[in-house]
Amino acid sequence: MIKKMEQENILVWLDFDAYSYMNFAIASELYKLTKANFVGLVTTKQDVGFFQNQKIMPFKKLMYYPECYINKKTYNMDNLKKYEKEFGLDIWKDVFTERSFYKYWTSLHKPTKEEIFSIIENSIKYFTDILQEYKPKFVLTQYVGENISNLLLYKIAKSMGIKVLMPLTVNFHNKILITDNLVGREISNEFNKLIKNFEKPLQNFDEDFIRKRNLAETLKVLHSYEYGTKGLSQKFGHYAKRLSSDPEPIYKNIGKTKWKMSKYKFQNHFEIKKRKKFLDDNAQKTFEDEKFIFFPLMGEPEARVLTIAPFYSNQVSVIENIAKSIPIDHVLYVKEHPSQKGKLWRPIENYEKIINIPNVTLIHPDANSQELISKSQAVISITGSTGFEALFYKKPVIIFVDEYYDVISSVSKTNSFSELNEKIKNALSNFRFDNKELNVLVQAIENQTITVPYYSIIKDGVTISAIQRYEDSFDLTLDFYEKFYEKFRDYFKLIAETMYSKSLN
Repeated sequence: MIKKMEQENILVWLDFDAYSYMNFAIASELYKLTKANFVGLVTTKQDVGFFQNQKIMPFKKLMYYPECYINKKTYNMDNLKKYEKEFGLDIWKDVFTERSFYKYWTSLHKPTKEEIFSIIENSIKYFTDILQEYKPKFVLTQYVGENISNLLLYKIAKSMGIKVLMPLTVNFHNKILITDNLVGREISNEFNKLIKNFEKPLQNFDEDFIRKRNLAETLKVLHSYEYGTKGLSQKFGHYAKRLSSDPEPIYKNIGKTKWKMSKYKFQNHFEIKKRKKFLDDNAQKTFEDEKFIFFPLMGEPEARVLTIAPFYSNQVSVIENIAKSIPIDHVLYVKEHPSQKGKLWRPIENYEKIINIPNVTLIHPDANSQELISKSQAVISITGSTGFEALFYKKPVIIFVDEYYDVISSVSKTNSFSELNEKIKNALSNFRFDNKELNVLVQAIENQTITVPYYSIIKDGVTISAIQRYEDSFDLTLDFYEKFYEKFRDYFKLIAETMYSKSLN
């Protein structure tokens, strides 16, 4: 029986696209469980009307986050320095995680330092004031790092001793961890607790086990996203409607004039085809009979890389450094990530740089990753699922950042590129597989996670968001939301119960 909160506050981050409706559904289940007040932070104007008019659950306060920085152009460096010290921030490092500030979504507008600092300063003050005023029991959000806004909210809240709870997808299909940290340390802590007195009969967790539970089905869901539109004519109609109105003046829309958007869309259509053709012509689908180390490219941009591996986000540079560090009789196989299709593939010059490294082979995204793991001598990964899956193929793994599975002795973490050569030599010559450790890790995952079709929820949530954006009909959005909620009701309830239980610890 869950003890009900008496007039405590829960802050709900209602972010863009699917996350606003998923987080709202979880919050509505929390509302049934508790007597807490709910404070909502909405990030897009299109969603404000829906959350104001809905009668599903009341908000003590509903706020539109971008109003804190819209039409504000100046900043105070002394304030930024003060915030860095007070909240333990590394503001420049955080700036580089924002796709609209650097590298990715800047084709239409490259923001100036002044613009960036104004947004940062006003956002920090805004979040600080809200957290100090409402003193929430916890903050409910999606995984941190989709944008700098919820990354700053997360860091400020944590510095104030306020929990931030979010779903983290682990490396079994449809398993998520409700966590208050970016790595999922609950699993490694559980491992360390269990390993001391683990007496269960050992099972053979092998290739067949992980093949039935890996993320291949997850990728199918990701690749089936339709973003609320069906067919070319409907997509064209929605895009034309988008061009007929001025975009919301949030920072990621700066520079999106109708002419620039039309030109960008037109050019991108042909550029994506060129990138895919280059991959088809130059990336291998079959493997040579040779010794190789496997490096899977991460989808780019990707929240986990940008937040927990910011110094390894230039993956071409990472590949070059690995290539310099492998034994003379080995080559490096670099496989493009299948989900990169949804991110418009990479620029051709990136693929050319990879291909031109003499001991590197670019592998096509359609190639079988399980076969690559099985035939490799070792797996090196920045982060992600491939390093985890390699444990079940009894392969040594080298990673660049903290992972919940780094408690396994066959996993080594390198702290710098200068260590790579020694780490690789040691992994290849001194590897020992420990079946007990893998058994304990699997048990720790089972103990700490819940079963939720997370990406199916996201997929349907994207559809609701697109309907709200394009159709501008509260009744239509509500109808789709109610079907969405009914379909996943039990999972929203499970997430809410788990979050609330964790908020008490």
